Amino acid sequence: MSPLRIVSVAIALICSVGAADASAKELCVFSVDEMEKNPAGTRIAKAACEEHALWRKPFINTQGRIVRLGPMEAERDLLADETTPAWRRVLWYWRESGLLDDNADWERTRIAEKGDKGRNGASDCAAQTQDWGQRSACRAFLIDVPWSAVFVSYAMKRAAIDDFVVTSSHFYYMRDAARNPETSPYRLTDPAKETPEVGDLICYAREKDRIFGHTAFAEYGRGAGVKLDAHCDIVVAANLDRDSKLYAIGGNVMQGVTMRKLNLNAQGRLSLPMRREGVAGRAFDPRDESTENMNRQDWVALLKLNRDRVR
Repeated sequence: MSPLRIVSVAIALICSVGAADASAKELCVFSVDEMEKNPAGTRIAKAACEEHALWRKPFINTQGRIVRLGPMEAERDLLADETTPAWRRVLWYWRESGLLDDNADWERTRIAEKGDKGRNGASDCAAQTQDWGQRSACRAFLIDVPWSAVFVSYAMKRAAIDDFVVTSSHFYYMRDAARNPETSPYRLTDPAKETPEVGDLICYAREKDRIFGHTAFAEYGRGAGVKLDAHCDIVVAANLDRDSKLYAIGGNVMQGVTMRKLNLNAQGRLSLPMRREGVAGRAFDPRDESTENMNRQDWVALLKLNRDRVR
């Protein structure tokens, strides 16, 4: 091949790559068409995406490995706006979701019953002005009390999703989706059988001593069972440019607002690494990291947004 021909081919390849990049959809950017077809879902996803960017985009890849860290929940380090300390943003989620006052009232009741033993710092966070001691107590509350469901509730408030069960425990809105699929903003489905879309929630159970799977969890949620530990992330992209990947954002993941990437199969459904019985109690050997995967969970539910009713 002549030198001129080689140069021409190289230029053509560069141009084709550039054209592909130019036509590729950008993650967390939603077209007018997408917003018209799925207005509620895109509003939810945009709220999550904006917060993820603010936290400097921490990320877990498809192998369940942390490839990017951001600020941590208890830190004074500033977020991407160069103004807000990380811990103040977590406090913002509690306040704007409307859940802080409920927790402060609950704490005051416990203090009346048990004295300082009942204190957890929620009322210190609720104070209009905070001295040094109250700020310290408030930060302890933000560290000690899980806020991942608070983040989801905040995103739903931002997106104006009516009738969503605003709660600091994922289980309660998951249970609502299981019990009331006709009236809840979401319906609880099997993540192996339904196709995820923007604005859906992908959820796992966090019970240390039990593996549920979808069927057992759905039965438990529809019953009269007590609260379970769980976690849900907000789907912000699925099969973008046919990449067979799902991108989801959750709060209180690696102590920040973190995106994870998960695989999709040929049908566009989730191909999830599942936690198995006995794995949680196994001792970790630093010489063998092959079994460690932050995406390997007891994935029990895909909460599908009721798009025909929630606009």
